[in-house]
Amino acid sequence: MKQALQDFNIEIVTMDNLQNVPAYPAELWSYIDPPESQGVALELGYLDGHGSAIILPFEVRYQLEVCISREILNEYNITKAFVAKLSGIASKDSAKARNILEYVAEQDKRIYDPMTIFEDQDALAFSPKTEIPHYCAYSRKATITPSTIYFSSPTVETTNRVLRHFARENQDGRFLRVQFTDEIFKVHCSHVHLFSRV
Repeated sequence: MKQALQDFNIEIVTMDNLQNVPAYPAELWSYIDPPESQGVALELGYLDGHGSAIILPFEVRYQLEVCISREILNEYNITKAFVAKLSGIASKDSAKARNILEYVAEQDKRIYDPMTIFEDQDALAFSPKTEIPHYCAYSRKATITPSTIYFSSPTVETTNRVLRHFARENQDGRFLRVQFTDEIFKVHCSHVHLFSRV
């Protein structure tokens, strides 16, 4: 095997001691999806003393998923302080919290310390929404590859009969455009499905 690897110019390094670090789940999901039991949640620190969980509105949580799926933010780097700060902004103005994450997604650069986002004046002042024609609407999209799912920020698309009929539901984030591609984003087939979130 060593000879086979050397044929491909892969260097072999012998190590005396190799330490195996056991896998562990990212803590982010426990902050966003606290345990069902209020007592356990309070004990673990997922709820504050008043019994309110760290809640992110749907559009803010979706945009956070966009940043994570596109590897701009890493779920292991997101701290409880970050989620609490984002939730605090969202509780006063959910559009502002969403806009901050949309700005981060548009920059398409990996952020290793998520808390630095709240110090970025461009991110804090970002406002992507503009007036759109009456025959268009903002639409969310998921691109599914054989190994993962990439979520996209809401984009302007021409409406069809279904979206016009369910305009209110689409505005509430109940529709998702789904596209199937291979790993290098060459489209094998493209299907549009409209899913309603419960």
